Amino acid sequence: ISALFIILAARLPLHDPVYSDPTSYVFVGALILLVRPLAVALATLGSRFNWRERVFLGFMAPRGIVAAAVASLFAIRLAESTTLQVDRFIPMTFMVIAGTVAFYGITAPIAARWLGLSTPNPQGFVIVGAAPWVRSLARALADLDIRVVLVDSNWANVAAARREGITTYYLNALTEAAADEIDLYGIGRLLALTPNDEVNALAAVHFGDLFGRANVYQLPVGTQPTGHRRNTIPEHLRGRWLFRRDATYETITARFAEGAVLKRNRLTEEFDFAAFRDRYGEAALPLCVVRDSGDVVVVTAAMVPAPKPGQTLLSLVDPQ
Repeated sequence: ISALFIILAARLPLHDPVYSDPTSYVFVGALILLVRPLAVALATLGSRFNWRERVFLGFMAPRGIVAAAVASLFAIRLAESTTLQVDRFIPMTFMVIAGTVAFYGITAPIAARWLGLSTPNPQGFVIVGAAPWVRSLARALADLDIRVVLVDSNWANVAAARREGITTYYLNALTEAAADEIDLYGIGRLLALTPNDEVNALAAVHFGDLFGRANVYQLPVGTQPTGHRRNTIPEHLRGRWLFRRDATYETITARFAEGAVLKRNRLTEEFDFAAFRDRYGEAALPLCVVRDSGDVVVVTAAMVPAPKPGQTLLSLVDPQ
């Protein structure tokens, strides 16, 4: 595809009457303002889309490599068989591509916000992995009205999560189509919580392009008996370390097996974070802090958690 774009662009004249002809701009404007909205209106008659979604679809019609390739092929064939001015065909097609991509790229996010189809600051999570303690975390977040979806390729975990009422996808999070199959409305972050460090790191890379590298997190890597970390992947290709440097998958799983529970505490002036530490000890592992605004702060190994009164703290605590 990359080579094809270069070849097609190489055939494009840099100076052509099409670029200065006002009717060319009228043609592109008609495609955007008339043809696309009419096509969407007819194609979605009787569909489950509401009027906002139908209007938004009218802002999504990118043209690309297929249009350019087909136009170039048609121009060659037409030039062999007709005396029509087919030399305008290719520059006009590239003008349509540039015009529609620029227009839709600029206006689609604005239209989505204006129509109420996007969230400016999504707080939800895609969580890769659906082990028992991961499901406990997902339920706790969902109870605070934070959207969470689990992704796992282990059917037993997926079935258990669905029985618990958690939105779960049975698929491999590393596949190219994963982001297309998952409903990402209201979601802006990734937690990679599988026992496989390579899967966690690759999931962070995979979704980093979508959410931004600052919004992808993964569990820390454990150590081998020699004391060397199981580091086969460079740090810059990983997500942010979660919770605490010793909070590996094995450690958290073992604590759950020993009876540890996920605790939700709303801090007050009387029961602040210091009082929380006094009650549950230094072994208590803060996971997330939910502010009154609904914003979620994910605790990382690089930060010292300092939740304030009025905020809700999710943590892993040992049985009392």
